[in-house]
Amino acid sequence: ALNEVAAEASNFDAEGTYQTSCNACHGTGAAGAPMLGDADAWEVRLGKGMDALMSNVINGVGAMPARGICMTCSDDNLQAIVDYMLAQN
Repeated sequence: ALNEVAAEASNFDAEGTYQTSCNACHGTGAAGAPMLGDADAWEVRLGKGMDALMSNVINGVGAMPARGICMTCSDDNLQAIVDYMLAQN
């Protein structure tokens, strides 16, 4: 079963899920969302640590709903999306 979970995580499409669930706000800055590629905005958030950043992703923060509306995303999936987003800076 552990190998199945690992395989599922490796098949997860972080970029595609970002486009579906995250881009509406993070691609436009809607509701004050830090925009994809805005290194300064992300640096401020990372300054609080990855654990704090992921806590906000999982639990919601400000106008962002819990799990960024991706209710089918596991915590590892959400981490993969955050890693994808941070790589765009």
